[in-house]
Amino acid sequence: MNIVQSWKDSLRFFRPENLKPFLMVTAKTVMDLYKNINTPLSSRENWILFGVVAGLVILTNIVKLFHLFWLVELLLSSTYYLLTFVVALAVRPSINQKGWDYFAEKVQKFWYLIVPMILLAVGGLDTVGIFLWYLFFLFAALDTHGTPQELLAAARTSLLMIVYNLPICFGAYVGLWIVNKLLDILVKFVIGYFGGLTLAVFFYILLIPLEVALIANLYIKFIHGQPSLYFKQPE
Repeated sequence: MNIVQSWKDSLRFFRPENLKPFLMVTAKTVMDLYKNINTPLSSRENWILFGVVAGLVILTNIVKLFHLFWLVELLLSSTYYLLTFVVALAVRPSINQKGWDYFAEKVQKFWYLIVPMILLAVGGLDTVGIFLWYLFFLFAALDTHGTPQELLAAARTSLLMIVYNLPICFGAYVGLWIVNKLLDILVKFVIGYFGGLTLAVFFYILLIPLEVALIANLYIKFIHGQPSLYFKQPE
């Protein structure tokens, strides 16, 4: 596929007749995620949730008391990328029932996809551009069994998606930058208050689905619209 022609085709995405349906589908994806979050939990899961909230309140005050600001950064980064991973699992198609066991099994299997981003975040190196690539890579990797060869193929797929759809990905970059900037402002505002980590997690839960749903639908669009770029075609 000619890369220049691909960029020209990408620009058509921003026409109202093409952009509007995509945004409506993305909005529906986000609303479905919110509805699933609002699904009543089992007795065991409610106790786990209450325990997490109580722990975050306690940690906030310990951090303030002993000035352990490095711990705040570690907790926020870990929470952000763990929630990003979980939301990606929730939004991707799967024949398996998406209950507690499904998410636990996937986190245990693919935990090594989360850790590098946490380390980059703690070091202040998780730029919006890297995050954009990471989301594409994550969706590609979750469609595999996690072997080294498959992960390399997923990395290749995610890079090709960005290169061949650069105009669209630039628009996605702007969208991610706006959401991340808003999150940064909100989290910095609440973190110094009582239970600040709890409020930070609430904002993550509110806004991370916007980011993940946007890239998830772009991933599906690219895979279905440009299969010859990402999959070996029969001769």
